[in-house]
Amino acid sequence: MKKLLFITWSVSYGYGTEKSLADVLNRMDQTKYEIHVLPLFKNANNSIFHHHIKVLDSLIDYTAESFDEQKAFEAYYALLANPLQFNKRIQEKYDCIIACNHNAPSYFASYLKGGSKILWIRGDMRELDYRGFEKGTQQYKQVKQEYDMQANVLKCFDAIAVISDVVQNTLADLFGITENVVKISNSVDSEKILLLSEEKVDLPDKTLFTTLGRLDYNKNQILLLKAAREVKKQRDDFVVYLLGEGEDRPKLQAYIDENGLEENVKILGFMENPYPYIKNSAATVLTSLSEGFSLVLVESVLLHTPVISTDVGVAKELMEHYHCGDLIDYDEKELASVLLRYLNKYDGYQASFSIGNEYDIRTEVEKTVNLIEEVIQRTNAGTKMKKLPYPEITIHDYELDSYEVRNDCMYILRVIKNDVPYEYLIHRRRNSDQLLVFNNGAIADGNVSVPVFQRHSWAKILKTSSVFCMDPTFYLNRYLQIGWGIGKNEDYYLENSSLILKKLIGKMGIRLEDTVIYGTSAGGYLSIIMGIYLKGAKVVADNAQLDIRNWIFKDALDSVVTFSFDNIGAALSFRERFSVLDAFEKHHYVPKIYLHVNLCSKADNSTQLVPFLKAAEAMASIREYHDMEILLHYNPEKGHNGIDMEEAIQFLYKVLDEAPVTELHEETNCGKI
Repeated sequence: MKKLLFITWSVSYGYGTEKSLADVLNRMDQTKYEIHVLPLFKNANNSIFHHHIKVLDSLIDYTAESFDEQKAFEAYYALLANPLQFNKRIQEKYDCIIACNHNAPSYFASYLKGGSKILWIRGDMRELDYRGFEKGTQQYKQVKQEYDMQANVLKCFDAIAVISDVVQNTLADLFGITENVVKISNSVDSEKILLLSEEKVDLPDKTLFTTLGRLDYNKNQILLLKAAREVKKQRDDFVVYLLGEGEDRPKLQAYIDENGLEENVKILGFMENPYPYIKNSAATVLTSLSEGFSLVLVESVLLHTPVISTDVGVAKELMEHYHCGDLIDYDEKELASVLLRYLNKYDGYQASFSIGNEYDIRTEVEKTVNLIEEVIQRTNAGTKMKKLPYPEITIHDYELDSYEVRNDCMYILRVIKNDVPYEYLIHRRRNSDQLLVFNNGAIADGNVSVPVFQRHSWAKILKTSSVFCMDPTFYLNRYLQIGWGIGKNEDYYLENSSLILKKLIGKMGIRLEDTVIYGTSAGGYLSIIMGIYLKGAKVVADNAQLDIRNWIFKDALDSVVTFSFDNIGAALSFRERFSVLDAFEKHHYVPKIYLHVNLCSKADNSTQLVPFLKAAEAMASIREYHDMEILLHYNPEKGHNGIDMEEAIQFLYKVLDEAPVTELHEETNCGKI
């Protein structure tokens, strides 16, 4: 089952684009898709989404008790400015993330790492056209800034869906984007609309024109009223119904009263079922200044009612394809002449327009699903981290006692403990009772959704048995590129992984004294800590972090702390997860360690090795410790990168073949280095 996240502006009363989105999502196959919806704003408690669709908590909830708008918007803009915090809020992984419009929904969608991304532009983008303003003016600067932000965000999406030719042309004209653009028209439930249009309503005894939409500046109904005044100068046998509510109602009603249009123009308010009025109209009139689509035009043509519209949304497409009405400019005299022409020819019959299924809801659902599947498939084909071609076995931790390790084959063993997957790529060679254990370092770009085993190809070269360990910390959030085994809250993943591995090594019949743990950078840190739990095993660490609190990439540490601890202050109580010295002191044990360090790497000398040596002078309460050998290299070309594969393997063989360390140094303050 694929997991989808739709980020939309709001959930409110189920009108407009919200209803259009719900009509699609409610019809998607719930056995194939787990659908989550994140509304940025919540204006009502009702929901038009079916029960199987999970509506996440909105960023701003107007329905909350004691709602504080200022605080709510401060938190909203803080999230908008901080991708890391937004990733912490949305911690689940999704196969595809769909932004249900440009501006804020697209910004938030772009923040989330991992998964395919689709931008579904469901509105007009022409408000971002800064070219019409004079350079240097405040309006120019503001619109240009918004344009630049949007242009940058558009690069994050694998595909862009547009709802009309107008939106597609704007996308090409403003942003130069023509590739990976798919047109998915908004749609209507044809069967439902045809049925609702049969409802009996009171109709006027004059020729009816209808306009639908919110009564506001953008819908521009004042143009229709001015045209009605012009028509009345010649004829009085018509009525215009305004179906809708909004802040412009008082102004529109005042114009009606002042111009003697009370018998010719009626504001009916919001109508739950407008379709009988549309069906019985000479034409549906739309005078909007801008529209992304305008479903009412499609609904009108479906009911065989002509449309008279400004050149917005889908209007021009309908006119060109179906010859179903007239485009008009923003001129009341022109509109009046068109209305008069309809009055002169209207005799009660309804025109017939066959628009097929292009705008039917089933078509929109099919196109939407096809786009999502195509983008997921394309993204997965191009991803760097593909699932490795090894067989997999999944067990629970309580099954370990009876589990038998396979010999002479490479396979992934997944052990579930407290709902966390601990994964190991195992290659137990029947002819070798020596073991090399490998830990991952950082994973470039993060977005880890499958087990990653760095150096897994070495297993076929090695003459020894081998185990490669995956750090489940990476799974906490797609934003993470490094994990250090920190885990989640009290659940220390590296400790759990080490103790599970200890059992598996016992199942292999291999002694811990014949085991060497190896890793570089963060993997070196994991290996040193793991050596504490696998007493007797030796550790080889290359350019390892020794105190991750000092790591030069502070964002990496901040990310791990953010996603590993619900209360960041709690991290302070787990010092042993961040410093090998603190771990030594907690467990009173230091494993045998071979620490390779490149003198040419400032990251490993100034911030790790030198502070470590200085702090080690005060190390106390160590009851058991082995010598630590520090091997200094001088390689300007390598920097933080580890030693070469061949050199590393030969060194690991050398460590394995050394006589086991049996002498334990007695308790001391600092051990022997």
